[in-house]
Amino acid sequence: MSFFTKIVEFGIENKLDDSVKTKIRLSNILNFALIVIICFYAIISAIAIPEIVPFCLYGLAAYTINLFFAYLGLTFLSRFLMSVLPALVIGMLHGVIMQTGDPVLKEVYAFQIVGSLIAFSLFDFKRFQFWLPAFIISILPVVFIYEFNDYFSISFDNSTFQQAWIRNSVLFGAFFLGGFLFVFLQRLNQKEFAKAQELTNQFAEENKKAVEKEKELQDSLGQLEKAQQEEKKRAWVTKGLAEIGSILRGEDDLKILTEKIIAFVVKYLDANQGALFLLDDENKDDLQLTLKSAYAFKRRKQLNQKVNIGEGLVGQCYLEKDYIYLTEVPDNYINIRSGLGDANPRSILISPMLVNEEVYGIFEIASFNKVEQYQIDFMLEMGENIAMQLNSIKTNEKTKYLLAEMQEQSQQLHSQEEEMRQNMEELQATQEQQERQERDLRAELDTVKKEKEKLEKKLGLM
Repeated sequence: MSFFTKIVEFGIENKLDDSVKTKIRLSNILNFALIVIICFYAIISAIAIPEIVPFCLYGLAAYTINLFFAYLGLTFLSRFLMSVLPALVIGMLHGVIMQTGDPVLKEVYAFQIVGSLIAFSLFDFKRFQFWLPAFIISILPVVFIYEFNDYFSISFDNSTFQQAWIRNSVLFGAFFLGGFLFVFLQRLNQKEFAKAQELTNQFAEENKKAVEKEKELQDSLGQLEKAQQEEKKRAWVTKGLAEIGSILRGEDDLKILTEKIIAFVVKYLDANQGALFLLDDENKDDLQLTLKSAYAFKRRKQLNQKVNIGEGLVGQCYLEKDYIYLTEVPDNYINIRSGLGDANPRSILISPMLVNEEVYGIFEIASFNKVEQYQIDFMLEMGENIAMQLNSIKTNEKTKYLLAEMQEQSQQLHSQEEEMRQNMEELQATQEQQERQERDLRAELDTVKKEKEKLEKKLGLM
């Protein structure tokens, strides 16, 4: 790090804001530059006007002490002194150079005015409590230049100062200081603008990232809500299957079971009416769907107790082996009766109970509500479970009927066998009696024969 760079960095701490660091660096640069300028003027004064050399040294001492304050870290004090010292030092030199009755030296006066503006460069304009006192102090030598001249009142021949090159050097110093401040402030503004632009770009980028993050969060939230809805639907299906399974395991009577099933289905779907048809396949040549149970119909007797295959939506559902869902229900198809009167349902669901591509029964559900797809899928899965159970019950009932019929036939055969046995016994007894009678007759016949023979012998002897 160079010597000048070290001077510029006097008093800089990492904890300070960038804007404050910039002001401190400006103060140090100005301090160093004014030390160089006043040294230059001291040399010129020593050659041309020796009388003002001590005052140049006073200014040099003031600038050097102020730079030492910056080195010690007293940056606020250093900045404040840097705001007032140029105007005071130049005003002091102006007051010394002027002689009684002389007009102000325009070049030096311009230098004073430029020096009085330094406070606006070293302090933020919003912090007027700092730059305002410094500006007031700096402007005093400009306003009271004649009072300064009377205070110092040093008589000497200042004709040398009237030389063009000396006055131009002073003017050059004023232009140099003013130009330096202008360029520095311009660069500072550019830097602040660049920083603001960078902050704006960062804000825009952060805002873009925030928007993207918000979108990601919304998407994640949407996915989470969707997952929650899907999980809720799965839980609903699982619960329904478990409850219908409990109903199926708890009842063997087909009539009671179908009533419980249709009541559960209508309530669980939050529907309003329902009917359950089972396939009657006793006559293979004349298959029919028989109404086994209905829920919440006004008059159950008005319902079709038998539906032929292909007849109506129920019969068509049997043929298609798939559900039928209507949202535009024809008038008078089904009326749902409530305490407020009759009304057409909003939707009709016809769902088969299907196992291995074989239909065992049909659900017909009417509702004021829309039936969701997951509810339809539930009906199909539940229908398969119900179909297997109902088929098992139907098979068991048929088996029981056949067993009872066989038992009845067996009892009839047993009764006939007993009757035949009794008849055989009676026949055997009759046969035995006949045999005894035959033996008795034969014995009597033998006796008669013997008597006849005896009689014939007697007649022959006679």
